[in-house]
Amino acid sequence: MEIKDILVPVDFSPSSLRAIEFARSLVEKDGEVYLLHVIDIDFVQRLTDEGFSEPEAATARIRGRAEGLLAEMVDEILKRTPESEPKLETMVVVGKPFAEILRVAADLDFQMIVLATHSRERGHLEELLFGSTAEKVLRGSRVPVIFVPAAD
Repeated sequence: MEIKDILVPVDFSPSSLRAIEFARSLVEKDGEVYLLHVIDIDFVQRLTDEGFSEPEAATARIRGRAEGLLAEMVDEILKRTPESEPKLETMVVVGKPFAEILRVAADLDFQMIVLATHSRERGHLEELLFGSTAEKVLRGSRVPVIFVPAAD
C-alpha cells in the first residue's frame, strides 16, 4: 500500500516530533506529511470568560503563536534530516481537537493519522486513552490511526 498523505496532529511536544519523524518514514517520497495544530475552542472561551481578551483577539494571537511554533518545528526537522522529501505542510484550525482532527482527515482525504501519545502512568493503556483526544480520534476515524508513544 502506497501512502501519499499523512496527517500528524501536533501539540509542540517532543512526542509530536517523534510522531512527525515516524510519519515521514512511512510516506512515499513524493507524498506529504501535514502537521495540524488545533487551537482548543474551550481554551479560547476560558480566556475570554476570565476577561483576558476578546474571542477574536485571543484566537488571532494564539493562531500566530501556533504558526510560528509550527515553522520552528519544520525547521528543526529539516536540520536533522537533510532530505526535503517528503514535503511538510502545516495548518492551524480552531475547534474541539478530536473533532477537528477527524474533520480535516476526512475533508482532505488523508490515508492515515499518526498521533503522539503522552503516557500518564506506565502500563495503564486504558487510563491513557480513556476520554482522551487520542481515544476519540481512534474511535471516530475512517482511516488507520497509528499511535507513537512518548519517549522514555
